[in-house]
Amino acid sequence: MATTSVSSSFVPLAASACVAVSPSLLHHRLRCSGQLDTGFVFRNKGIRGVNWSRRSVVVVRGSVGAEEEEVAMGHKEANWVEFPKLSPAGKHLMETVAGMMDKDLADLINPSETDPDVRSFKGGNGEGSVTLRAGRAGSKIDFVLGSWLNCTLAFGTLNIATLIAMLGPEADSPHLLFEFIQSGPDNLVLVLDLLPRKDLVLNPEYLARYYEQSGLEALRQTFEQHPQTQPFLTSALYVRSVVSPTALLYKVSGEGVEGGIDSVIADLVEPTAVKVFQTWVDSYKNLGQAMDSDAVAYMKNRDDLIKTKGVEVDLSSNMPRLFGQEIADRVVAAFRKGV
Repeated sequence: MATTSVSSSFVPLAASACVAVSPSLLHHRLRCSGQLDTGFVFRNKGIRGVNWSRRSVVVVRGSVGAEEEEVAMGHKEANWVEFPKLSPAGKHLMETVAGMMDKDLADLINPSETDPDVRSFKGGNGEGSVTLRAGRAGSKIDFVLGSWLNCTLAFGTLNIATLIAMLGPEADSPHLLFEFIQSGPDNLVLVLDLLPRKDLVLNPEYLARYYEQSGLEALRQTFEQHPQTQPFLTSALYVRSVVSPTALLYKVSGEGVEGGIDSVIADLVEPTAVKVFQTWVDSYKNLGQAMDSDAVAYMKNRDDLIKTKGVEVDLSSNMPRLFGQEIADRVVAAFRKGV
């Protein structure tokens, strides 16, 4: 199977689009559209193509009927996240995982304090939404983020949906990164990983506990062997050093399949995403280990560097190109405040 080669920036691989803007994917797409200097290339196809802290991103619209009481009590937020611009199967996929996230983390995260003009913004070439929710005091969650971006660029329309959960220093469990990028009617890029928080060479027990014994490698191999997928390989060495060896970084095509890309999403991508999310939930609930103060300080510094890289390099540079400086400043400020 041919390998997709791409030059890249960062934000754990895309670290989720820093506010819905996929730093990796978006950075490449802006390059190819002439809004950045270098190119995003699927060579075999010939297509050119945050100072964060306890929070989560959402598009909040309306109520959830029977769940209103729980919302009022602070256990849930109505319509935790919506993804209005994705294909039907893409929308179902992201809302399914977002719903599972809300259910499993409801007692661990606070209601969002993200400003309305960050939860919903429109300008420049598109529109989007970013919502952050901080982890409750004493919980294992630092913050969660849910976002979407719809932007019209020279190559077409770019839709990015993102879910992230960052954990605090109470245990060493991996973070969750899930990004779904559609730039055409019959293809997508999937970025799905449990981001390691320790050096896997120096900590083989960590590698075994979270990756070798979890079944994640079997899921990755399923994608590698599937006829509708191609590896999404970034040339950025920094990105490769951040994601795990079981990361799902794939371009998925619906060409030649009855039902197109939505069929592949329903049959392959959604079941896999659900399994990865369930694996992550098990990892932070049951597998995390407490550390001594030196190990905690090292891990916290590593986490902070990843977050800062995402905001300072990708978010700050790409948001103004898409939405203008005013909107970019609002979104960046929200990340720096952590709400």
